[in-house]
Amino acid sequence: MMLLNVESEEKKSENQKETFSLSGCFPKEWVSLTNEPERLETLTCCLCNQIVNNGMELCCDEHENVDQVYLIGEECLQKYLKQNNGKCPIEQHDHCKFSQSRIVRKFASELLVICPRQFDLKKRQLNEEMKSREEEEENDTELISKSNCNFKGKIKDMKDHLDRSCNLIPIKQIIPSEIVNELNVMNKQIQDLQSQIKIMKENDNKKNKQIEQINVNNFI
Repeated sequence: MMLLNVESEEKKSENQKETFSLSGCFPKEWVSLTNEPERLETLTCCLCNQIVNNGMELCCDEHENVDQVYLIGEECLQKYLKQNNGKCPIEQHDHCKFSQSRIVRKFASELLVICPRQFDLKKRQLNEEMKSREEEEENDTELISKSNCNFKGKIKDMKDHLDRSCNLIPIKQIIPSEIVNELNVMNKQIQDLQSQIKIMKENDNKKNKQIEQINVNNFI
């Protein structure tokens, strides 16, 4: 199978992306947790090698007699055609033809999966455990791990679950520990500044009282 070329920057940000996408193909690592490998082989995108989302079937005349059925996720196909001047991803010929595969789309939408945020959370925790994190980051991870989502349902119902009933925070909303540390430092600086202002006000009040007392004594 052909694999879609992925830029290095996209690889670096891969761990920051959410598993579930309305348009992109579904990660095989996630879907395979609750589905047989044999079933998933027939639903694999021939560009990204993940599980097709909005499956398309190539139907070019150039490979009409080939036994293999070429399935591609719609987003993968559109991206590839845009990057390669509309050439077919299989044989690099012009005039690539494709159509929606309703059967594949139905099968993919019926796949049972766990909550993608729960999957992302566990994956993130494992990645953090493998790295040498500071104690503050480890404490932050322990707090996050107290929340769980036990949802298991069909992919077609996932958006409704995430919008209405999931109690986990999307990965893009989890504040990185570096930012948390910076905010804590800024908060400490603000508190110190407020303390200094309070002391200055108290000193000013003392001076004003002393001046008032001196004026009273002079008047007497």
